[in-house]
Amino acid sequence: MPPAPIHKPKWWAWIFVTALFAGLAYWSWQQPYLVAVLFAVLGVLVWIQTIWQTHSRRRLAASRHEESICRFARSFGLGADSWILRAVYEEFSRFIAVDRRAIPIRREDRCSEDLKIDPEDFDDLARDIAFRARRSMDACDKNPFYGKVKTVGDIVTFLEYQPLIVEPCTAPNGGPATQLGNSGVTEEPPSVS
Repeated sequence: MPPAPIHKPKWWAWIFVTALFAGLAYWSWQQPYLVAVLFAVLGVLVWIQTIWQTHSRRRLAASRHEESICRFARSFGLGADSWILRAVYEEFSRFIAVDRRAIPIRREDRCSEDLKIDPEDFDDLARDIAFRARRSMDACDKNPFYGKVKTVGDIVTFLEYQPLIVEPCTAPNGGPATQLGNSGVTEEPPSVS
């Protein structure tokens, strides 16, 4: 299974960030005390939120210390696509990791309430999962589950309705590619008797 692609910022993003820092530097030069107080307050709020989130994720990890991808896959039954299940499990577990340890996820986990995943991060996460599971995200608004994804199980169902990406001249199992057209075989294989 391929790893999720690394998203690089566009060229215009660097220009925006440079302009933002230049404006911030100018503002700091004009009103240094106000900027210092605002950054101190913002720093304290971010620090408190980070500590709370880390504590919450450690509790979640401790409550699921014996769970694995096997339990997650069994909750979907035999008909589920194993590539989607593996991609969903690994990407979600890695995304909500705490202390560099992946946290096991469950089918019924609510993305925003239980796992505390921001909707914007969830969109990027869904694209990474689709890439790893070889599912296209084109025309996802035509998917019957579009806009209805609330749980981890919902994202699995959503991706099962997305079209599979089939690359030309590749074997479906990831093995060596075969040439299209004449294979060079001119006779039938010998019979086994």
